[in-house]
Amino acid sequence: MREKLIAAVIKNKDKLSYINLNSNNEYQGWTYDFNIFLPSDMKMCLDLKREDDLFLLFVLASSWSKTGPWENAAFFTTYLKESGKAVIDLWLDDSFVKSEIDNSDKNARNIVKLCSGLVARKKVSFRSDFYSSVSVIAKNWSSIKETLETANLRNDYMIFINYISTLDGLGAGQKRMRIKIPLILRELRCQSIYSNIPGELCCVPDERVKESSKMIGLKIPHVNSIDSLFKASAVIYKHFGDLYDIPLFAYEDLKQDIV
Repeated sequence: MREKLIAAVIKNKDKLSYINLNSNNEYQGWTYDFNIFLPSDMKMCLDLKREDDLFLLFVLASSWSKTGPWENAAFFTTYLKESGKAVIDLWLDDSFVKSEIDNSDKNARNIVKLCSGLVARKKVSFRSDFYSSVSVIAKNWSSIKETLETANLRNDYMIFINYISTLDGLGAGQKRMRIKIPLILRELRCQSIYSNIPGELCCVPDERVKESSKMIGLKIPHVNSIDSLFKASAVIYKHFGDLYDIPLFAYEDLKQDIV
C-alpha cells in the first residue's frame, strides 16, 4: 500500500496544490508554492531567507494548529503577505489587531476573490484566534529566532522544540502549539535554511494524517506529548522519507487512484 500511495502522489503531483514535487519527484516544501495566484499573477510562496516570510511560516503553522479546513490558514497567510501586514511591529499594537479581527470576514472574502488557482473546499474564514496567535509570535520573535539559531549551532533542535512548545496562545485559543511544530522544521529543511535538521523531526501526524495511516494499515504512536509527537514523526519518515507526511495527507484525495 505504501508503494501504491507514493506512486499515486507522483502521478497526481500536478493536480493537487500541496504536493509540490520537482521534476525529480523530490518534495520542495509546502511554502515553496501555495499554488495560489496573487493579483499580480505571481504565485504565493515564502522565501524563508527573508525575515518577513520566516515570520509568516510561524503564522501558517500556528493558524494550522486551529480546527478548520487547511485552506483557511493558507489564505490567511496569503492575505497578510499580499496586504503588507507581515510586519512584526504592527502586531504589537492592540488597536491594529482589534481592527483586523473586526474586518476578518471582509478580508477573507476579498483575498479569495482577488486570488486564483486554489479553490477552497469550504468557505474561507479567519478565526479570531489566528490574530491573537500572530501577536504572540510577534512578541516573542527575537527569542524565537535566537532559540532556532542556537539549536542550529548546537545541532540540537530539541532546544527549539522545547521552547516553541511552551508558548501559550500558538494553538487554539490560549493553548500551546504541538502538532504543527514539525511543519516549521520541515519547511526550513526543504528550503535548506538549516540543512542539519533531521528528517525524523519533520513529519506532521495531524488528524488527517492519522486517519489515513489507519486506512493503509500503518500504526503510528498516539500523540499526547512532545516525545510521542516526534516518535510518530519518525515512524512516518521511516516509511515515506523525504516525502514526509504528504502521501498520508494526500490519501483522502488520492484513494480512488490506489488500486
